[in-house]
Amino acid sequence: MKTYQQLITIIALSLCTHILQAQVDCDNTSTGNIPITEIGPGFFMGYQGGLYPGGSNTMPMLHAQAGKNIGNSIKPLNEAGDVDFDNGKVVFVAFGASTAGNTFNTFKSTVNNTPDLYNPCLKFVNLCLGGKGLESMIPPHNNLLWAYIADTLMVESDITAAQVQIGWIKTASKDDSIPEFPMQADSLYAKYIPTIQRMKENFPNLKILYMSSHAYGGYAGELSDNADLAGEPAAYYGGFAVKWVIEDQIEGSPELIFSGPSTNSPWLSWGPYYWADGIIPRVADGLTWVCSDYEPDGGGFHLSEEGKAKESDMLINFLYNSNSSKKWFRNGPKWTGCIPEGRLADGSEVVISNSGNYFEDELTIYPSPNNGNFYISWENIVEKNCNINIVNSLGNIVYNNTIQAAIGGVSTHINIPNLPAGIYYVVVFANDIKMTKKIVVG
Repeated sequence: MKTYQQLITIIALSLCTHILQAQVDCDNTSTGNIPITEIGPGFFMGYQGGLYPGGSNTMPMLHAQAGKNIGNSIKPLNEAGDVDFDNGKVVFVAFGASTAGNTFNTFKSTVNNTPDLYNPCLKFVNLCLGGKGLESMIPPHNNLLWAYIADTLMVESDITAAQVQIGWIKTASKDDSIPEFPMQADSLYAKYIPTIQRMKENFPNLKILYMSSHAYGGYAGELSDNADLAGEPAAYYGGFAVKWVIEDQIEGSPELIFSGPSTNSPWLSWGPYYWADGIIPRVADGLTWVCSDYEPDGGGFHLSEEGKAKESDMLINFLYNSNSSKKWFRNGPKWTGCIPEGRLADGSEVVISNSGNYFEDELTIYPSPNNGNFYISWENIVEKNCNINIVNSLGNIVYNNTIQAAIGGVSTHINIPNLPAGIYYVVVFANDIKMTKKIVVG
């Protein structure tokens, strides 16, 4: 008798393998539509362009600052969802059908094969399911899909839902086959809202969700399966659905609250905007989609290796440079070894330096252990001002002060009332050198 896990896996595999494909149609090289990014403050059929409100491709300042703060707060989480640099992971998941899943696999492989550039604590999990779009992620049709996702997380990836902090979605819906605007985009938009809420419900620590619409779909011929959702003009209209969802959150929709006690959504942002009008180069970056970017038997919407690499490279470039992602996506002192010692919460590295006239043994702390009331001293001071930080085991600064140094050395009294018991680090900055010493409080 097959287990529930086996049954779900069989069903999932069958869904992926029973998608009818057709030959790519290479004749439809453009549609005449203008990328949303190039419409700007202008309009398409009465609806303003730009990725963000006001016809702009730049995120509003307050929303951007919120995303930066959230991105900077990302730390490895263990199975219980607690910060844990020793055993935790920074989990990034992808949602969508096969068109998203294929790109994400290329993305994951590229990042994992160049580890020096990227955060070694990152764990990528592909939760995309072939042939299943947004219609499968919302009630009443979502139970099977989310059960499959849960099993994928738990069994195949050896992580828990509590560890998921970042997501990316690129999808459509088979139910949105109305080939008119704005009805098709409206229908897709309406499905995004409960889907995003369900994501937050299932993944309580999901902080960020990047959203992308499909690339050019003009090479999907009339006989191509799913041409009505990933072909044209559906692929183009889908960009407006994403735009409207993100604008709703920016404008304060109660259905998409990403902070505070009533949170029901992650913080939302555009990821890469993939659509370009076939062989017509985009103005800003020259992006085109030629027929060879698509699999010959992929129905005109499944990308070839070249096409998947193109989407993957755009996703990598976006994450590497975006203010909401570069802190957790790039490698750096914050992630070295995935251990907390010698690391500030803002990502600054704290190391013991033995250069110049400074050595660890010149820094004296007494008494140790203590209750937050202690003295520190050191010798051989040249600079007049010295900075002192007290850092907890999570990298958070609990004390900061700049003091005036006396000739030859420094001795100062520190008193931090009600300091919780635990391991702390005294970090002294002087003469462009950092000295660090561990203390025990309790």
